[in-house]
Amino acid sequence: MFGEKHQQTYTGAVMKPAMVLDRDEINRQLPYAVIVENWDKVKSSGSKRRKYLAEFSESERKRLSDLYRKYFYNWYLRTGVPKTFTCRPETLELAQRAGNFFASV
Repeated sequence: MFGEKHQQTYTGAVMKPAMVLDRDEINRQLPYAVIVENWDKVKSSGSKRRKYLAEFSESERKRLSDLYRKYFYNWYLRTGVPKTFTCRPETLELAQRAGNFFASV
């Protein structure tokens, strides 16, 4: 699912598995541009916001907000994509699911 090139590392005190994505994998697998382009539209539109609230749990919405604020917005509009990005597989799956949602609204 995530390809052969992914390096597995461990983060945190509990030793959760993490993935290290290089710049090409980030551009290919993380739909950050779609999320940034549509973030304000979804947040301000009544029907789109209701769909967003129904699609994602409160913890997922918080995680997406953190990703948007800390990474996606900066990568797309300020700094560009970094050489590597370390994340858990669950974070990658959430970002992909969010990208599909933001692309469809």
